[in-house]
Amino acid sequence: MPTSAAPAPGSSDSPGSSAALTCDQLRNAQLQTALVKLPDHPRDSMRLTDGHWAGEDGVRVDLVEPECATGRLVGDAAADAVGVVKITPEGTGRFYTVVVWRNDHGTPVPAATLSLGDRNPVVALTVRGPNVAVVYHTRHDTDPPVAHTVTRTSVYRVEGTSLREISRVDARYTGD
Repeated sequence: MPTSAAPAPGSSDSPGSSAALTCDQLRNAQLQTALVKLPDHPRDSMRLTDGHWAGEDGVRVDLVEPECATGRLVGDAAADAVGVVKITPEGTGRFYTVVVWRNDHGTPVPAATLSLGDRNPVVALTVRGPNVAVVYHTRHDTDPPVAHTVTRTSVYRVEGTSLREISRVDARYTGD
């Protein structure tokens, strides 16, 4: 899967900046804050433990690996990280959410989220400058919810606590 090149763990992007975040750090990262919520399962707070979280209500949240990339997304000199979580409530839904973590002195802190909706799995993430390209499988509005008919490449930019789409290209889904 394409990801951006990241500096070696513990190195700095520039003099005085924090060490770049790593994809491995996301396995135990906070997922929500008072301002940044998962659109499909907002709670007061939520932290992954070894890539997973389970609620008393039966909801599971799993970090989708290896879908992760690092780069400068929030406007400072420190390399941030972007990843995907899958929210599985009781029932048949599988909700995919893109999460951007800003680099707070080497600690991942949720900065922005974007729900891709039910059964729209991400297959690649790439960071280029302040943009993140997300490649995922989806369907046209007229297709059944279990069918993938489109491979979509959308480019987003962090805007506040969400991701704003700045471009999109759809291609015919050709299967896994």
